[in-house]
Amino acid sequence: MAGLDCTAEPEDSAFDVLAERLGEGAVLLDARSREIYGQDVSGDACPVHAVVRPGNTADLVEVVRFAGRHGLALVPRGGGMSYSSGYVCKEASALCLDMAAMGAVVEINAEDMYATVQAGCTWAKLHQALEPLGLRTPYWGTLSGIKATVGGSLSQNSLFWGSGRYGCAVDSVIGFEIVLANGDVLHTGAGAQAQSMPFFRHYGPDLTGLFTCDAGALGIKAAVTLKLLPAAAGRAYLSFDFASHRPLIRAISAVSRQGLAEACFAFDPVMQAQRMKRESLMQDIRALRDLVKQQDGLVKGLKEGVKVAMAGRGFMKDVDFSLHFMVDEASQAAADAAARRIRAICAREGGKEIENSIPKIARANPFGPLNSMIGPAGERWLPVHGLLPHSKAIAAYEAVEALFATNQDVLDKHDILHGTLFTYADTNCFVIEPVFYWPDQLNALHRQSVDDAVLKRVNDFPENSAARAEVMRLRTEIMGLFKEFGAAHLQIGRRYPYQEGLRETPRQLVRALKKLLDPEGRINPGALISADGKH
Repeated sequence: MAGLDCTAEPEDSAFDVLAERLGEGAVLLDARSREIYGQDVSGDACPVHAVVRPGNTADLVEVVRFAGRHGLALVPRGGGMSYSSGYVCKEASALCLDMAAMGAVVEINAEDMYATVQAGCTWAKLHQALEPLGLRTPYWGTLSGIKATVGGSLSQNSLFWGSGRYGCAVDSVIGFEIVLANGDVLHTGAGAQAQSMPFFRHYGPDLTGLFTCDAGALGIKAAVTLKLLPAAAGRAYLSFDFASHRPLIRAISAVSRQGLAEACFAFDPVMQAQRMKRESLMQDIRALRDLVKQQDGLVKGLKEGVKVAMAGRGFMKDVDFSLHFMVDEASQAAADAAARRIRAICAREGGKEIENSIPKIARANPFGPLNSMIGPAGERWLPVHGLLPHSKAIAAYEAVEALFATNQDVLDKHDILHGTLFTYADTNCFVIEPVFYWPDQLNALHRQSVDDAVLKRVNDFPENSAARAEVMRLRTEIMGLFKEFGAAHLQIGRRYPYQEGLRETPRQLVRALKKLLDPEGRINPGALISADGKH
């Protein structure tokens, strides 16, 4: 299945029986669906042959076997938030599996402390189901969790809510239910035992780990079981201003190594300015309302809301690099103690504490609308990132900045703006995420995902292929720089150089696994690693 022709028209008659079996609306053959489901945030696009929306594991098995009989490639897609062509397949016969249709919370077991969801369940839906029970998963979602799915995040890996203490999304997984390329169903973890419940991950070789971060290329996730924790009873929010990047990075690393914060993010001056442009007054008012609801007492809640309102936006006017922490602990006393330690670390590095409105607002609305997938004026947005050891973070960031400096003429010519976001995962991983903004036409996925009210306010830029080409070139060069520093990546998809960087023995092993599990190369071909070693 090596063809690259993306123009094949679907034969509706081939799907009649499948549509009858799966039910109304489960098979989409219209041109608009084929277009949207074949493109991602980066702008990479290739119309799919058809879109199928299985509702349960039995449906998924039926679709997989149907695809085998008709020689179709299978491309799993979750919430559609990939920016590395994770589900953009150049096979003419690509069948998109819209896993978002399998979105149920299957079981919440508060006694044995695990939750099982269908792979298309969003992080927001799972969080809403657990919150009234005083429970949470250790990692509990990405900022795009209103649409990002649990299965998609585990195929690509992701970080944010809970990452500061508990690592990335895959670190919270106990087991999977996987549909293999031949239609067989595989269970992993303790759930693989005929008489067991899916309560524990490690019993024998870690088969669960094989299907994490696999770009959806080794098997199709039907269901996921995650660990549970008690929800935090104490919280603290802190924000700091740093004059330059070196003390900022040192402070982030020190807090990370001590495991003091639930979540952390920092902005360079450009990213900070973009964020302050983006947020509307009405959004802030809604955030204040939610913040008041979250506080233990009405008086305390009103005080917190008033503090944020009084700070307004002026408090960020003279800030250089801003750093923000959210602390969740078992008690308020423990949260306050962690906050004191964070303050001491930041003070040692010259950080100046500022009003903590930004982390409060972020925590009050953990799964906001997807409007940040475009710039505040309607520009195209595209990130690239590297996961690094703390010891290499400063040098890696400075190398990226040097690359931007040597390309300043190109950036100016095409009105390309760049900034950087910083965060971390657990005690051992520093994250650097350069971000591009440039004037360019939005694609169909942008227009489907961003709020209509926002689209009406922003510019409708014409197509700008020249600027886009320069962004893609710079993104590739940044990936090369990160590779020199030994970086790892989330969202491998078809863009990050995973297989090129592998030593020979692990490369051969991953290729052998792909061949064993998917001998015809039908599951998301071109993602992760291919049988011949080429994307």
